[in-house]
Amino acid sequence: MRTLLVALPGLVLAGIGLTHPHHLDASTAQWWRDMHIILAAVFPLLGAAQWVLLEDSPKLVRYPARLATFSYVVFYGALDALAGIGGGAMALNNAKDAAAPVFGIGNQLGTVGAWSFFAASIAISACALLKHKLKAIPGAAFLLTGSFLFLDSHIYWPKGVIACTCIAIGMAATSFVSPRPVR
Repeated sequence: MRTLLVALPGLVLAGIGLTHPHHLDASTAQWWRDMHIILAAVFPLLGAAQWVLLEDSPKLVRYPARLATFSYVVFYGALDALAGIGGGAMALNNAKDAAAPVFGIGNQLGTVGAWSFFAASIAISACALLKHKLKAIPGAAFLLTGSFLFLDSHIYWPKGVIACTCIAIGMAATSFVSPRPVR
């Protein structure tokens, strides 16, 4: 069940990414805004999946990696709220040109969030590789590839959809080889 739950956010993001408009204009503004309202609930779940996968990591790795995960949730959430919801709402009200500064700061915050996500993915992969050796290679490869692609692709088709799919596969494979510790 844990394996499915950590994969689900990435799969949902990939699915929504198939519908993400490449450009914000009057014809896409409604879906742009509404989609980002939905995404405001989904993007944090990607961080929750990282949080779960860090559960059995050594404390010296777990705490800084969870701080990176928290940073991802906060800063990527800010991108989603500003450029997604705010930008879409402004375009719906014929203020698309006025939204440029909103997109600027949103993208800067999103960059911090995406790099934080990548850092936590590196920690997850390193711990899995050290603990489970060869069995962890597929999960680490998919997770790191997806996290790297996510740095500049958001969830846009095709690169962002591929990134989110790789993240989902990587998280599932890592969870599968790293079963929850028995207490």
